[in-house]
Amino acid sequence: MKKSWVLLTVLLYACGGSLSDEQRKQMRDAREQQAIVKVTDSEILDAAFVKGRDVMTRLNQRNPDTAKVAVEEGVNIHWLAPGKAHGLEIEQQLIEAYLNSMLSGVPLQDNVQKIGSDSLLYTSPVVITRADSSIEVKGTWNVWMSKRQLIISMGKH
Repeated sequence: MKKSWVLLTVLLYACGGSLSDEQRKQMRDAREQQAIVKVTDSEILDAAFVKGRDVMTRLNQRNPDTAKVAVEEGVNIHWLAPGKAHGLEIEQQLIEAYLNSMLSGVPLQDNVQKIGSDSLLYTSPVVITRADSSIEVKGTWNVWMSKRQLIISMGKH
């Protein structure tokens, strides 16, 4: 971004100060992208819930292309079923927590976890109610997102 700002500044001087409307817009956009955005942890978590729920809306459509959704949303998506060992440790811990909550009668809800200083993990349980009214956790959708990308997207809105 800094190179584009410098390039536009050089272009300004090379043009003798006369810029087209498009060039002015490009300079304004470059300045806005460089602006410092201050957000609280609470705002970041709220944005992660919104982003995760948007992804889930797309995944709940008939036959979603998970890879396409992940690319378009700028996230990584991972499905984990109970008892499967292919998930990361945090994903395994979260699905176990959902299973324990279900046994305790606690309603299952989506969740956001901070992972390190640069990532967030949105988790949404998929449950079914059987004919005998028992509830089964089929698995969890795990949506990994970059904190940096999330903050950048917050500045655009």
